Amino acid sequence: MRLFDAHCHLEEEAFDGDRDEVIERAREAGLVGIVTSPIYPEDAEKALRLFRNHQLVKVSIGLDVAEYGDEEEVKVTMDLIRAHVDEIVAVGEVGLDYRILRSDGPSKEKQKEVFRLFIRLAKELDKPLVIHSLWAQRPVLRVLDEEGAERVVLHAFGGTPEDVRFAVERGWMVSIPTNVVRSNNVQKVAGATPVDHMVLESDSPVLAPNPKERNEPANIRISAKFVAEMKGIDVEDLAEITTRNAMRVYGLG
Repeated sequence: MRLFDAHCHLEEEAFDGDRDEVIERAREAGLVGIVTSPIYPEDAEKALRLFRNHQLVKVSIGLDVAEYGDEEEVKVTMDLIRAHVDEIVAVGEVGLDYRILRSDGPSKEKQKEVFRLFIRLAKELDKPLVIHSLWAQRPVLRVLDEEGAERVVLHAFGGTPEDVRFAVERGWMVSIPTNVVRSNNVQKVAGATPVDHMVLESDSPVLAPNPKERNEPANIRISAKFVAEMKGIDVEDLAEITTRNAMRVYGLG
């Protein structure tokens, strides 16, 4: 069975003590691809050092929405993406996060302004987008649509079935995280998403099937089995379809 983790954060400190073992467990679980998505410039540089020319782990560079008010941070991130365009598979995660408005995060207008810059950069460089949309699913979809985004992975998407239909009509991928086994909302999203527009992600080290444990890419095997049973299809078929979807959107063969 071939599996693909479409989004995680293997560069994070949580994996510094056993990163190689985590990757080996992923191989043993059947993973043929992992995309790690650093969201700070220093983490992006770390990820590139760790995974440059790695057979299994690929890098996507984005920026935490909380940093969108810092013009220097935005510029540094965009410069990194341009400088390493041949070493990365996507731009992201980028997007909107309206939860941080409660903690004096950048305004909705500023978030949208910077988000549009990243979308345009991805189009210019012919890279797909990995999208963050916390408490802002519909606004994210509108901005993506207005900007004519084509290759999109909606990371840990939490929208309504109507939102899912909107995304699917535009050919975008909806990414189902490993906490689908315990989240009613994620289960609703998975139920509304056709398998040919679905990818699977761990979002490691968070969103584990067991919330008391650190998550890791090998747990994709658990969510694949759960979603296959939900959909009433064979787990081998779901694994192969979602893996092909991820490889296609990331341009990996």
